[in-house]
Parts: sequence; structure tokens; C-alpha cells
Amino acid sequence: MNRAQSALVLHAIVLIGAMVVLVPVLTESLGPQAGFLSVLVLYWLGFCVPAIALHVWRLRGPLLFSERLAWRNWWVPAILLLQVCAVVVVAFVPNTALLTTHGAMLAALVSVINAPLEETAWRGGFMARFADRPRLGFWLGWVLFTAWHAPLLLADGVVFDGGGLALVGGAAALGLLWSAIAWRTGSVFWVSLAHVLTNILTFWVLFEQNGWA
Repeated sequence: MNRAQSALVLHAIVLIGAMVVLVPVLTESLGPQAGFLSVLVLYWLGFCVPAIALHVWRLRGPLLFSERLAWRNWWVPAILLLQVCAVVVVAFVPNTALLTTHGAMLAALVSVINAPLEETAWRGGFMARFADRPRLGFWLGWVLFTAWHAPLLLADGVVFDGGGLALVGGAAALGLLWSAIAWRTGSVFWVSLAHVLTNILTFWVLFEQNGWA
């Protein structure tokens, strides 16, 4: 890896290490809701925004935010719609009795910030920096994206639907799908849409189950 590629990987590793410390401290000192939301804000400002500024903005290709698809990728919207529907069935439908309008509004607000930032920083960052070594960039980006979710399990007083396996396993499975599509299309547009919808559904359930709405 060259120096810029190593810097991106090191940035992600530092993020994960910092979150191992910050997640339990903030959720215990500020309370589960304020602490968890503070973790997300620190994640956005400490990793996503700098990663986009340093590794994406100057290197982005013309297709990075494009909705256009080559004819061979006609199936992308369909497979992402199926993915969102699977999340509806598995994570959303069993919890409909808990859901409120306030929970939906909070989930939507967090999701429209989180999902585009994550897709641009993780998928876009590794696609841009590892354009000369796509296989290495693909797998490093996927592993580190999955790993960053693990410290969230240390959140004090926060209950995740399905437990740690659902949180980290879901991030791994969805991250693999989104990475494959982003690298194939050269764009984060479609995966960002799927990520927003997925986050709205899962954050909505998370917020309601923890009584934050």
C-alpha cells in the first residue's frame, strides 16, 4: 500500500479503537440515548467527513454520485429493492406494534445524515484510494466497515434487536452487498438510497425498543 492508502486504513483502525473507549464512556455518562447519538456525531465528524475530504473529494470519478447504470447493471435497483424488503420482513414487521411517528421522524433524520456519509466515506473512500488495487480495497473496506459496528455493542443500556450477531452480522452482509454493487457500478448513488431506507427501518426499531421516541 502507498502512503495515502495506509493513512485511510490507519484512520479506520483508529476510529474502531477510539470507539471501543468512547461508546461505553459516553453512553454511561450521558445516558443511552444522548450517549449513542453523541457517538454517531463523533463518528461522522471524526471519520466520515475527514475521510471524504481527504480521500474522496479530489479523487472522485465522474460516476461516483451518478444514478446512471450501464445496461449490464440493470438489475441493481431490483436487487437493492429486494434487500430493503428483506429488512422489512426480518427486522421491521415483527416490531410494528412498537412504532410511533416520533420514532420515524428521529430515525429519518439520523438516517439521511448517516447513510450518505457512510457510503461516501467507506465505499467511496476505498474505491477512490484503491483504484489501482481494487481487490485489496474492496476487502479492506468491507472488513473495516463491519468492524466499526462491533464497538457499538459496548453501549451501556442500549438494546439491539437480535443482539450482537444481528448488528455485526447484518453490517457484514449488507456491507458486502453494497460494496459489491458500488465497486461494480463505480457509484455510491444506488447503495446510498438502499442504505438510507435500511437505516430508517432499523434505527426506527432501535429507537422505539429503547424508548427514545
